[in-house]
Amino acid sequence: MTIDLPVGLPMPRNRDVLFDPAQRVHVTRRRERRFPFPVPNGWFIVACSSELAPGEVQAVFAFGRDLVLFRTDAGEPRMLDAHCPHLGAHLAVGGRVEDDCIRCPFHGWRFDGESGACTEIPYGGANHIPKRAQAHSYPTLERNHMVWAWYHAEGEPPFYDVPVVEEFHDPDWQPILVREFDIAIAAQEMAENNVDYSHFRYVHGTDGIPEDEFITEGTYKRAVGQGGNFVREGYGLGLGVLRVKGWVTFLSSTTPIDEEHVHVRWVFTTPKANGDDALVSAADSFCDGVSQDIPIWENKIYRPHPVLTKSERPILEHRRWARQFYSAYDEDIPTTTEEDE
Repeated sequence: MTIDLPVGLPMPRNRDVLFDPAQRVHVTRRRERRFPFPVPNGWFIVACSSELAPGEVQAVFAFGRDLVLFRTDAGEPRMLDAHCPHLGAHLAVGGRVEDDCIRCPFHGWRFDGESGACTEIPYGGANHIPKRAQAHSYPTLERNHMVWAWYHAEGEPPFYDVPVVEEFHDPDWQPILVREFDIAIAAQEMAENNVDYSHFRYVHGTDGIPEDEFITEGTYKRAVGQGGNFVREGYGLGLGVLRVKGWVTFLSSTTPIDEEHVHVRWVFTTPKANGDDALVSAADSFCDGVSQDIPIWENKIYRPHPVLTKSERPILEHRRWARQFYSAYDEDIPTTTEEDE
């Protein structure tokens, strides 16, 4: 069967491929994984705040794990590993929120949403609750109209924070618009596009925005261009905030579904002074652009020792920066490009 392949240089724009994966082209058929990284540690969006009412329970698959997300009666979001430590029932399939806890539908064991500890075994005269009767819990917070969960492969506490995006609460800015979609890509690979400056010309048909300033401070990154009118900030691997002065503010969260797939949530707002159509227009513009990347991302593989020119050294710097977000991954990243040697 002949597959209709996209014609590139630049790649075609087709916003529909974001929301209809059936329109995507897949020709890479490697049996092994395309990307070597594990799920990165970090803060990731797991739901929009408006999607989770008090007492509501949701089944979530993220970080390569089955999870249960719920909102307590007091309104706090909580997330646990989904399968009950007793006999393995999925807590979201019939589980019920009670105060700050969720009760398992199989045998009624109740688990605290914050700690994951079992607080009640409601039968058999059980006065002692075994120490192992505990579901793994994930730190959660609610910010920027989103519910965030902290993932760490070794259960360590958060080592950076989620920024507050002031424009999302400013009456002079539009109510947020959310666009979300899945991509078969690793979070690190998606983030690498920001420092792959030459791809803008060949994939998107435009020049990259020259950066007047670029800094890295631990888990934080910032790039400034256009005389300060373009500011892109990164917090961890998969969380970014882009501000284009007078046009749009845009938050991006790339939540790992597993090691090779992500769920992207883009959250947009624009100044009300720009008119009612400006918000949708800005969101459409970014979605059109990423539609050009998707065929590349979903068919590429990771080259641990890429053949690079001197101008592409930022790619190696990005890879070294990204290593801090993995618990069990190390890589011999080159320190020089081909032109340096």
